[in-house]
Amino acid sequence: MSERHLFTQRRGFTLPEVLITILLISILFTLGIIFTTGLRSTSKMRNSEIAIVLAQQAIEVLRAAPYSMIDDADASDSVELDLNTDSGPNDLLKPVLMAGPIKYERKVEVTELPNAVKDGMSPRLKFVRVIVTWGRPEEKKVTFELSTTIADLN
Repeated sequence: MSERHLFTQRRGFTLPEVLITILLISILFTLGIIFTTGLRSTSKMRNSEIAIVLAQQAIEVLRAAPYSMIDDADASDSVELDLNTDSGPNDLLKPVLMAGPIKYERKVEVTELPNAVKDGMSPRLKFVRVIVTWGRPEEKKVTFELSTTIADLN
């Protein structure tokens, strides 16, 4: 074979080959988008669950405490104060928690509700509001709020 004949034998891609390649690349691109969207959704759900657990933890701690120790108005060393301050490395109820790059901040507010006399009884109630904000430093913060009342059962 002559040298000239070798160069004329070369050919490019055919139209079906190009179309199949484009189809495969588009399928892979679509699968990548679906996968990353699923990961992002799972991450948001996990972050919300952590915030809910932090709020529930604070409310359960307040419910377990003696009524007179719940807020700052009744006691100088209150559970509300403990939940809102960091007492050092052995503190199990820290108001700020880092979970990977996400920073969670919990704020607990307890206020005494005015007494409502019903059937000759005057129950003492405290309104509890727990606010948890979280997010990465470069992102907009997300907020979750949980509120309840605690009654003096004694």
